[in-house]
Amino acid sequence: MEPVSIIIIIFLGMLVSVFSVSLFLAIIFNMKAGIKYREPLARKLHTLRLGKMLSALGVNTVEYLHTESVVTINEQMDRCAECVNTEECDDNLSTNNVSLNEIDFCNNESSLKSLLSKKHVMD
Repeated sequence: MEPVSIIIIIFLGMLVSVFSVSLFLAIIFNMKAGIKYREPLARKLHTLRLGKMLSALGVNTVEYLHTESVVTINEQMDRCAECVNTEECDDNLSTNNVSLNEIDFCNNESSLKSLLSKKHVMD
């Protein structure tokens, strides 16, 4: 083999190695950034009735925070925070076992039903 070909092969190998390491580091960085970004969402979720509603419906909140889009989560939390049906919500959540058919008072009824139907399809 010619020396120029060997140099080119070594150079391309080094480029592929640098690219692979950079890609690996970028993935790790993005995972850590995502976790840090979702921590405040988790804290806010647990202060709202939405967190209790998700638990009562059998939705794992950690999984919910990592599978739903941040925009969707924020919209659902905003609807929950603006809700005026708090007494009815508290009464239903006091049993900690809420049926999907009993949440017609909830501002997030349609999105919760959609979430649970997606969850059942994936299970």
